[in-house]
Amino acid sequence: MTGLIVLDTFISLVFIFLLYSLFTMTLIESLTSIFSSRAKNLMAGIERLLADENESNKANHTIVNLFWAKTNSGLTKAFYSHPSIRYLGPKGINSKPSYISSDCFSSTLVDLLQKGTNSNQVENINAALGIIPKFELEELEADIRELKEEIKVLKGLESVDEFEIESAKQELSYLQLELENRTKTKNPFLPKDFSIGADTKYQFNLLWNEAGDDIEKFKGLLEQWYNEQMDRISGWYKRKLSLLTFILGFIIACSFKVDTIQLAMELSKNEDLRAIYVEGAKELIANNETLDSVKLDNNRQYFDKKLQENNLVFSVTDISFKDIKFLNWIGFLITAFAISLGAPFWFDLLSKLMRVRTSLQPADPSSSGTSTSTETKNTKAVG
Repeated sequence: MTGLIVLDTFISLVFIFLLYSLFTMTLIESLTSIFSSRAKNLMAGIERLLADENESNKANHTIVNLFWAKTNSGLTKAFYSHPSIRYLGPKGINSKPSYISSDCFSSTLVDLLQKGTNSNQVENINAALGIIPKFELEELEADIRELKEEIKVLKGLESVDEFEIESAKQELSYLQLELENRTKTKNPFLPKDFSIGADTKYQFNLLWNEAGDDIEKFKGLLEQWYNEQMDRISGWYKRKLSLLTFILGFIIACSFKVDTIQLAMELSKNEDLRAIYVEGAKELIANNETLDSVKLDNNRQYFDKKLQENNLVFSVTDISFKDIKFLNWIGFLITAFAISLGAPFWFDLLSKLMRVRTSLQPADPSSSGTSTSTETKNTKAVG
């Protein structure tokens, strides 16, 4: 087998992998769009920041997260219930936002922590982080009830002390005003029995201590912490997509019976089949400078037309499922792995291979003869 045949066989395989990768990529883009997979992956990343290990949903860190996400963390639920976050996403089933800026993350989180029943925002953050006790409204409510009962008793005495009653009323009015003010600053998005996990609280305490009770500096540290996590979130999403691509690639390889091993053997023997793939690859590269300009439908229509004209099938192999052997499954797995590498990889490789093939092709004899004849005439003219 000559070097050009080997190259053409490899080009044909790369072209097939490219077409199937484009097909798989289209399916994945549709699925991730329908299920808002980026939003679900982002939720898994934020839950990882705001929830302890025992609160974290393990399914959020698997491929299932591309289609379904749920959190058991009270802080994460409160974060997504906050108007600053809730209205970033679309209305409907997939209502979670697919992108949250670091500024929005820190502002929302600080707003959750700084609202409470203590005297001011700094005290509320300290109480939420367990640095100081949280002010319990129940104690204040109990004091108000006792004072009301005391006023009733004073009014029922035979010798009414107006001064004492007035003093009790003033104290009652003060306590009621304090209760009203503390109730107003209570966070409406956190449940009554809410508590931050020990590990998460420890991390917040590190950032809060570094900020030195400065809320603006605390926000900046939260933003930095979030941005560092975002890099990991992107990596998680890519790994989940790679696994999904491999799974879909294997399903497609089995459905179309694209056995790479048998396909390579057939291409090395079948010159007509090889020529169709090479011609298709040549036209694809000639008409598209980048992968973004490739129109899958048009190329697939061209491809199917050429195959039908030559009485060939797209999958090349004509295996019955009952006749599939172990080596065929290996071939399907190789195809799935090839598809999982992605269309950009195969498009770049195909571009390079076509340039190599052009440089290796022998020159056209007619053009060579014409060039030699012209050169001879020119030499005679000069002489």
